[in-house]
Order: sequence, then C-alpha cells, then structure tokens
Amino acid sequence: MAYDAELYREIEAEYEDIRRQNEVDLAERRERVFKNVPEAFDVDNEIKMLGLKLYKIALSGGNVQQQVKNLRTQQKQLLSKRDALLVENGYATDELSERFLCAKCRDTGAVGTELCDCYKRKLVLKAYERSNLSSQLKNQSFKTFDLSLYSDEQSIDFGISPREHMKGILNTCLGFVNNFGKTDKSLLFWGAPGLGKTFLSTCIAKELIKKGYSVIYETAYQTFSMLEELKFKRTDDYDKLKFKVDKLYTCDLLILDDLGSEFSTQYTNAALFDILNSRLISGKKTVINTNLSVAEFEYKYSERVASRIIGHFLMLHFIGSDIRLEKSVNDLK
Repeated sequence: MAYDAELYREIEAEYEDIRRQNEVDLAERRERVFKNVPEAFDVDNEIKMLGLKLYKIALSGGNVQQQVKNLRTQQKQLLSKRDALLVENGYATDELSERFLCAKCRDTGAVGTELCDCYKRKLVLKAYERSNLSSQLKNQSFKTFDLSLYSDEQSIDFGISPREHMKGILNTCLGFVNNFGKTDKSLLFWGAPGLGKTFLSTCIAKELIKKGYSVIYETAYQTFSMLEELKFKRTDDYDKLKFKVDKLYTCDLLILDDLGSEFSTQYTNAALFDILNSRLISGKKTVINTNLSVAEFEYKYSERVASRIIGHFLMLHFIGSDIRLEKSVNDLK
C-alpha cells in the first residue's frame, strides 16, 4: 500500500532543501578554512587537477593502468597532506568535504533503487502528523495496551470478566488491521468513558499508517464544525479547509471520536449520513467511538444513519470500570 502522493512531494522538497543547505554549509566551511590556511587551498586545487587528469586518462583508452596507479598514489599523498594541514590548524579531516544527515543515502532518500530508511521514517512521521494523532502515537500501541487494567472478576451482567471480554476485542482489532484490505466491515466502539476506545483506535491507526494507509482522526464536534465552516464559507483559508474535509471522505481509515457528544441537529444528521454513505460506497473503512448505547444511538440519529451502522459496522461493546482511574491509582503506588 502506497502513501498519498502529497506526502512524497513534501518529503522530496525536504530532501532538496537538505541538499541545498549541505552545499551552502560546505561552501562556507571551505571559504573559512582557505582563508585561515592558504596552503590547504593550494593542496586542494592540486587534488582537483589530479582528478581531471584521471578522468582524461580513463577516456583516452589504451594501456593506462600504470598511469592511473601513479596518479592514485599522488592523490593519496596529497589527501594525507591536506588532512595533516587541517588537523594542525584545529579542523576536522572532513572539514572540506560535504557532510550528510544520512551517510547511507547521502541525503538523496534512496539507496540504489530502494527508499532509504531515513525516507521511510519521514513517511511514517508525516503520516502520523496528518492523522491528527501524532502525540498519542508516540506512546500508544497494541504492545502497550494493558489488559491487566481490566478486572478479571466475572461480570454478573455479562457473564464474563472485563479482562477476558477486552481480550476478545483486542484480537478483533488486530484482525481488523491484518485484514484491512480484505474486510468490508467498519468498527463501532461503544461503552462508558475511560474504557480504552480511543486508545485502541490509536493502536489501529498506528499499525495501518506503518503499512502505508492514510488515516485521519477527528472528534465528531470538530468534524461537524469543519463541515459547517466549509458549507457557509466561514473560513479565511477555504482551500485548506476543503482539503481537510475532502480527506474525511477519501482517507483509507477515518476515526470519528466521541460521536454523540456533539449538539445534534438536522444538519449534523445529514452530514453524518453523507460521510458514512460516501465512504461505504467507495469501500473506505471507519472507526466510530461513542459513549452512547446502540439504543441511544438509534434514537439520536436518523434511521438512515442507524441502518448504515447496523448493516456495515461490527459493534464492539467496551465493559468494565474506568481504566484511566485505575492507571492513575497504580501510578501512585
């Protein structure tokens, strides 16, 4: 799965800036050294002239092996002389050479025909930033999701312990990630606040971003606010806002957090249906987090919205006590 083309364009521009700055940095260092150590300038010019001779000899053809060997020896001697001059005057031996942020790719972003690891890291970080989850993604992952925060005592209401129940939800989320390109189901996380709905949403986002999928996280309130601002043109930067709204429809995964907390109107109902329906038609997945029960959800939103949720979302009920409170207590121990 490839990242959005905009991400690649942004990163290519960054590498161009890095290479440009490398050139400026090298020019400034060379000027400074040659001003303070004039002899180094002369030796450096001799090294360049030998380089030109080597190039011309290589092009001339014939038996040039001995000539090349002699010139290589001279070149090596001059390089040693230049290094000695630099060290004697308090400079590093690479002071007259280009320095790179990444020695592996020499700040090109590629090693041969493959993307360098530094380029891949930039892609992931950019995708994190664009998801609106960059701060959470630093510390939240499936590996740090702590099932021990949930009680292992069987619930009278559900006939299973919250820990065992959440283990099943965790496995469902892992399956959702592993089969993201194959499943046609989206996810609805519902239950009381503080049970890990947003945390698990972040875990899903992190893994999918690493796989190259585009992910956007927004609260329901912020989503509907953006839609209203765009519709009524209450913005100073219409193009930027339109770009963000378009991403709500086109990203591979939309995480809509805290749905049900916003003030519900005929407009928000229509907007929610439009987003969900458009994404379903285009085969895009959505994760919805809500504190509403399924019955409350059906009551709050239109029948059209409820039917889309019931028919196309896997509904996962989060149970137990507030794990944020449990974690705070554990941290104090």
